[in-house]
Amino acid sequence: MIKTLLKYRYLNLVILMIIVVLALIKAPFIEIDTDISQFFHEDDKDYHFYQEMKTEFSNSDNVILVGIKNTSSVFDTNFLKRVLIFSDSLDQIKGVNKVTSLLNLSYPTRSMFGIIGVPYIQTDDQNKISYSKDKIIKDELTRSFINSYGDTLFLWSEFDEDLATADRNRLIADINSLRSEFSDLDTYLWGREVIDVSFKNILVKEIMSFSFWIFIFLCLSLIFIFKKPIALLFPILLVLIVIALFLGGMVYLNRPMSTMSNLFPTIILIVAVSDVIHLCIKYDMEWKKGLSSAMATNNALKEIGWTTLITSFTTAVGFLVLCLSPMQAMRNFGLESAILVIITYLLTLIFLPIFFIGIRNSNLFTIRLSFETFFSKLFKKLEKIYQSPKTTLVVFGLLFVLCTLGVFLINTDTKHYSISKKSDLYKNYKFFEGNFGGSRTFELILLAKNDRVLNEPDLLKTVYNIHDYLTDNPYLNLVRSPVNYYQAIHQAYYPSKHKDIPLPQDDKTIRKYEKELSKTIKKDYLSNKERSIFKFNAQMFDYGRHEIESINEEIMKNVNHYIKDKPMEAQLSGIDMLIDISQKKSIRNMFIGLLTAIIVVSITLGLVFKNKALAILAVLLNIIPLLMAAGIMGYANLDLRAEISLIFTVGFVIAVDDTIHLLSKFQWERKAGNNIEEALRTAVLESGKAIVATSIILVGGFFILMTSGSLEIFTLGLLVGIIVLITLAVDLILAPIIILKWFRNYL
Repeated sequence: MIKTLLKYRYLNLVILMIIVVLALIKAPFIEIDTDISQFFHEDDKDYHFYQEMKTEFSNSDNVILVGIKNTSSVFDTNFLKRVLIFSDSLDQIKGVNKVTSLLNLSYPTRSMFGIIGVPYIQTDDQNKISYSKDKIIKDELTRSFINSYGDTLFLWSEFDEDLATADRNRLIADINSLRSEFSDLDTYLWGREVIDVSFKNILVKEIMSFSFWIFIFLCLSLIFIFKKPIALLFPILLVLIVIALFLGGMVYLNRPMSTMSNLFPTIILIVAVSDVIHLCIKYDMEWKKGLSSAMATNNALKEIGWTTLITSFTTAVGFLVLCLSPMQAMRNFGLESAILVIITYLLTLIFLPIFFIGIRNSNLFTIRLSFETFFSKLFKKLEKIYQSPKTTLVVFGLLFVLCTLGVFLINTDTKHYSISKKSDLYKNYKFFEGNFGGSRTFELILLAKNDRVLNEPDLLKTVYNIHDYLTDNPYLNLVRSPVNYYQAIHQAYYPSKHKDIPLPQDDKTIRKYEKELSKTIKKDYLSNKERSIFKFNAQMFDYGRHEIESINEEIMKNVNHYIKDKPMEAQLSGIDMLIDISQKKSIRNMFIGLLTAIIVVSITLGLVFKNKALAILAVLLNIIPLLMAAGIMGYANLDLRAEISLIFTVGFVIAVDDTIHLLSKFQWERKAGNNIEEALRTAVLESGKAIVATSIILVGGFFILMTSGSLEIFTLGLLVGIIVLITLAVDLILAPIIILKWFRNYL
């Protein structure tokens, strides 16, 4: 196979150039999918219920909420005039169907012509605006349009549900442009579409930033490792080619990048640079023996090529394990990462030999003296440590126990949103959290059973009771339900006595109220047409996942107490609840994924090494860094979120790579006839040099992720970087001592 690769190297190079050109043509058209639904568990009954309920009500996800704050009060004529002009301009933006606010909101009142709508604020003449402040503050209908302090107005902008992704991006951009034009107004945006588009923009920005800084760090690291700067050429070309092929391939396959794609530059760095450094250092060692370029290349591929195949396979398997997740985002990330690993390995294996043989200066990959000196000093210190095996084992043992205790301190009581504090989205989040009754949405669905409808007198009374209970609940704000409809019509009929006269509970009055409602309600977000399903909607503060779960349980307990044996049932729903469920289940599934990865890697290594003891040792050595990183996570009080939980699976397959290189070299030396001590010394001296070099690059690559404004990416970068450092210590310090003390007779 090696001879075949070398024989057809130029043909392969031409084919690669053609494919890269085709990929580069398509790469600029890559799409990014930030739809929150990709993080939901598709096999979950709550998700299916949510999807079913979306067909029953008008879609509230197609609403963009604009908050406009005035320092003193919204009841300022000049302020209201500016808001009116802003609202009219907002309504003119392409894609916006309707803008509803206090400026065009009406309340029903009884007249000689029947029930008519009277505006809360008279705006027929912009030079003269009149309103009743007392009525606006007291009415139930206005609570979604003005905050309790009276210093913020909320504009509800409905947009077309069928808007394409590009048009949705343009819509948000146009609204932000309008906000800039009205810079004298203090405006804020919220809504599902705002969150998705904002995350997409943050994602694109971070991918560009990470790619740039990883490129810079890679160049500096390679200059530190290799003597001649031209040695940077192949690793950098490889990284750029892989990125081009990956992006172009995604476009050809009509697959968008996911919200976790900002990790891809680091993943490419992991695989590409690791394999290249191991092969280059081995090639340099063979060339220094006086061998020709062709022979040095052949020997390097024979020894290291096989090992890199194993490490690439185990890394790909680790990512493919994520495909077992019920979350589409995790499945996409796992599959795309595995493809990246495979592409990078194949390109390295096929085209690095061309580079080796084609270079005129065969000592191109000579190690820089500064790195040789650094590693020599490190090796001398390692030899001293090997002379105190008991002390070393005690130190590692104490650290391991201490970190294991820290595992029990890991925090899973996470906030709902993890947003960069530097972003505009975070400012919007804090604003609506403090002025709109909370950034979370609470949804409770009430369903009639046995072909009944909820506006029947005996059932409607229970509906009233549930509405009153939710309104009085201290954890819920701005409670909205179909009961508000009846309250509005009721107030129209009894303007001064509506609070003293009970809401209608007889069939005749209910039908009369329903008739009036049918004239005014065009889009119903709170009831289906048949009145067999009602939605109770409210705002909640972002208390934390555990407290929210406790609050929801208490609410459901009390709601079911009101229902008792009546032919109706209640169920919680909504995107925010689904996110909570997804977080909980994903963390649980993480352990299953990690266990699967460990089993697959163990079986693979057992088959490859043909030595059970060596395979068991490799796995055990790499469980240590995972537990220690988890302990550090607990002591540092870092949140364990669904997206962060994958660090343990990813960290394991990344950590095991260097261990495989070390143990493969050890086994190679043993087969060559060396005793255990000599085989270990050679393995640490030769493989250790490449392991240190790759670890420097990997740690730097992951620590660059700590510049992210996202808590998930920051934590992932920090902990995987720590895992790499601990793995380096375990491989070069602990592994030789354990082999000599307990595995001598099995190897």
